[in-house]
Amino acid sequence: MLPALGQPLASAAPIDDKRAEAARLQDQLEAQGEQVSIAAERYNQARLKVDEVETSVAQTEADVARSDERLKLVKDRLADAAIAAYMHGGVSSFIGNIARSDGDNMIVRQQYLRVTASNQREIIGQLRLAKEDLNLRRGALDSERKAARAAADDAAAASNQAQAAQADQEALLASVQGDISGLVAEEAARREAEEASQRRLAAVIPPAAIPAVTRLANEAAPLPATRILPASGLGGTAVDWAMGQLGKPYEYGAAGPDSFDCSGLTMRAWGAAGVSLSHGADTQWYETTRVPVDEVIPGDLLFYGDSVEGIHHVTMYIGDGQMIEASTTGTPIRIRGWRSGDLVGAGRPG
Repeated sequence: MLPALGQPLASAAPIDDKRAEAARLQDQLEAQGEQVSIAAERYNQARLKVDEVETSVAQTEADVARSDERLKLVKDRLADAAIAAYMHGGVSSFIGNIARSDGDNMIVRQQYLRVTASNQREIIGQLRLAKEDLNLRRGALDSERKAARAAADDAAAASNQAQAAQADQEALLASVQGDISGLVAEEAARREAEEASQRRLAAVIPPAAIPAVTRLANEAAPLPATRILPASGLGGTAVDWAMGQLGKPYEYGAAGPDSFDCSGLTMRAWGAAGVSLSHGADTQWYETTRVPVDEVIPGDLLFYGDSVEGIHHVTMYIGDGQMIEASTTGTPIRIRGWRSGDLVGAGRPG
């Protein structure tokens, strides 16, 4: 049975509900993205601490080895002196032989032997104390190394958990967006059927007798396709360079050519445009000109954190609500939608 003329098309409420759900999931995903970024930063800091402690341990081990070598050298010298004295009939005989060979220098030589032996024994004592101090430091560093490794393991687990939660959220959002696409397609088919019905009626009823068909108050339409706006000038150069790094791995502290962290990517991209930036998200904030977030253009930088003092992430805007970023360990350089949950502000280099 055909709907009465002028009757509204099928309700778009299911689509509206799904879109509301998608918006809610997107907000949750933005919040989760912040947690992923913070967890990755904590993990990277923990790894740096492990590296620092490992360096200190290696230095201490080298110091202990050098101390052992010096101690062995002094002991060898004392042993050589004892052997020489024994072979000359004891220390007294040895000194007597020296005296007979050169009477004028006997007192000087005797004093030299006593002072030399005393100095060697004193050096041995000092070296033993130094080695004991080094061993104590080595023990303390071993404990510090265990603590640093444990902290790094905990941070890695937290980072992995945050990434897994983000992946689950992204999968759920993709599912909802798929439902929206299906509902939009169904609504389009219904509209096409209704319009076909109206055309058939128009063929037998004068057009003036057919009231205008009431359209949906909230018409269903496909979601806009993602596109990247063309960029020009220095910002365009920076965007083009950054886009050339898509798919390369994230690595904390890296600035190319094979891997990057967030500020390493933006630093190198703007460097390609002839603009110098420091390697650090927080320092880049102060090196750029503040731009209202509703006036950003491709190439502008977006800064994330809980405040200006707590900036921990930077990305590059590429247009149409999209940004390119090096986000976290295990996630390659990618393009993603602009998130606003923890956006501190925007800056324009140059």
